[in-house]
Amino acid sequence: MRKLNCASRAGILILAILTTAAGQASKDVTKVHGLTLPASKDTTVRFFFQPLDGRYFHIPLLFRVVNKSDPRRNTAPMLDVGRTAYVSLSEMQQIVARLAQLPLQWDESAKIQKLETYEDLDLVPRMRIDILSVDGTAKSSIDPDNICKTLSQLDDALQTPRALWEFQLFRMGYDCRVPNFNPDAYSSVSDSAVNQDPATGLVAIGHELTHVVQQRNDTFTFQNISEMQ
Repeated sequence: MRKLNCASRAGILILAILTTAAGQASKDVTKVHGLTLPASKDTTVRFFFQPLDGRYFHIPLLFRVVNKSDPRRNTAPMLDVGRTAYVSLSEMQQIVARLAQLPLQWDESAKIQKLETYEDLDLVPRMRIDILSVDGTAKSSIDPDNICKTLSQLDDALQTPRALWEFQLFRMGYDCRVPNFNPDAYSSVSDSAVNQDPATGLVAIGHELTHVVQQRNDTFTFQNISEMQ
């Protein structure tokens, strides 16, 4: 067996270190394919799209899991991460299963990501779909022209009345047609507000630097949309 000189040994050691580091890094590499991330009680699904030329600021819509006996079931409070509708685990499993059946490309990673507040979300030219859980993350997007057709296919996954109502109201904010939608079903949470569109519950944002506006009974301060890019 031929002996290695110091330079050769050093080269092999460096190569071994680099190979090990590359192998470790590969565990965090994002893979693009169909959706395989499983749904669990810790899963959150978020939809968000802000048209850059839009008249309204569109609050993200999130679905999160609670037990059927949880008092948050069939509610949709406004939180710092967005409008949050609570559903059962079986509904979440159906949502994820329906998303997996859609012709979407998913970026999946084992990296666990925390939910950002809606003010920290990046504005992109497509609707974002983010799935976050303790098993990792999955991200996809929808072309604006396909939002209505794509999202309408998820209605059947939602059995909780409030969650379905919020999802349909969310789509109406993008000029989607929702047959038989009842805007008064939860009228107690869609009271009149500053510059509110009565058809969608969304609130207009003008062109000043900052605005205090209301969406339903929630008050927020926003910057001009063009300055949020």
